[in-house]
Amino acid sequence: MSNILSEYGGIVIAELISWGTEGLTIIFVVVLLASPVVLSIANVIGLFFPKMKLKRAAWVLTVILGVPLSIMYEALLDVTDTPWNEQLVNTEVHQILNSETRGIYVVIMLAGFVGFLVLAKRKMDSTPPLVSVLSIASMYPAAVTCVIWCIQIMPGRIGADLAFPLMVLPINLIVMMCSLIREKIKEWNEARDSMLANGDKDEKKLAWHEGILGKAQNWPLIALIAAVPLLGLVLGISILLGQRPDALIATWTETADWNLSQMIPPPNVYEDEHYLCTVAAGGHKKFVKPLRMGERHGHRVVVNRQLEVANAFELVLEWKTPRLHHVVRSFYDKYGFPIARCIRTRTACDIVYFIMKPLEWFFVIVLYTTLAHPENVIAVQYLPGYREVLDKCRNRKA
Repeated sequence: MSNILSEYGGIVIAELISWGTEGLTIIFVVVLLASPVVLSIANVIGLFFPKMKLKRAAWVLTVILGVPLSIMYEALLDVTDTPWNEQLVNTEVHQILNSETRGIYVVIMLAGFVGFLVLAKRKMDSTPPLVSVLSIASMYPAAVTCVIWCIQIMPGRIGADLAFPLMVLPINLIVMMCSLIREKIKEWNEARDSMLANGDKDEKKLAWHEGILGKAQNWPLIALIAAVPLLGLVLGISILLGQRPDALIATWTETADWNLSQMIPPPNVYEDEHYLCTVAAGGHKKFVKPLRMGERHGHRVVVNRQLEVANAFELVLEWKTPRLHHVVRSFYDKYGFPIARCIRTRTACDIVYFIMKPLEWFFVIVLYTTLAHPENVIAVQYLPGYREVLDKCRNRKA
């Protein structure tokens, strides 16, 4: 009897431990999902109610939780830190910022953080107005960076389809900056009114409230003017330290998969598709000569003449000799993907392109000897629905 009770008790304890572990996991996930919403609401309320309690606690939690949560969500989206010219696998997308030039934006964000911290810690009744203006000026470039970040990842491109949660932190940072500036302007005006009401004779403090800088409502505009030379100073120092002169622009444009991206990356290699011709299309433009974007099994691919010819040849092979096509396709499926995974640089893609050149010429000869309108068949490759159109045309002729 005691053995039975002991065994039953062990089962109950194990179940309680299991339930407790699962319960903690559920609570942890709920907190992670709910915290951005709760903190965003708190920050917006703090913008309109400068004296809201726990406002600064919400700011601290926004940064402490926002950074790791953003990194976690980037991982869920398969956002990598891979440069635009390197090939990725499956649903991976390239880096949001160009790693070679983003250092200047790290400096800009740090400068904004320092300005925010200085303004948040200082009491307005003992702070010279120029310190407040320079603190605000340092935050402006950081705020603009947050706006550009949101534009970069805004839904519309491949990498940005589900990237909206990555906009939560920068939007909250902008709200926090606006909230702090509004709070300090109100505090400055209250300090002036208090001194006048109490008959404070401190000439230094009273002098701070005179002139253009003494009127807190002028600070945002003056800070905007001051932000220009401040940004120029940061850019000049970064150039002296080896940064590119065009780093401010190249950070966003020399990327792939995002809204401001100007680069065409090598198409991703998919584990169910092993197309070395597609890999070759990721080489240097002057060699592989990309023509347009196409579509393959729902994935965007870069299309060049060689890829069009190779795919048209495979289609003719499937029409004319199905058994031979099956053998060739099976062989390529087996060995194509492992080889393609080794071709991860533009130079390697160029080499593959030139190696396949004789095969391309052979494919063209076959197409011109078997088709009445070979160029029409070549031109439509990888267009949406091209297989159905070609099959219908072939069946009519048959």
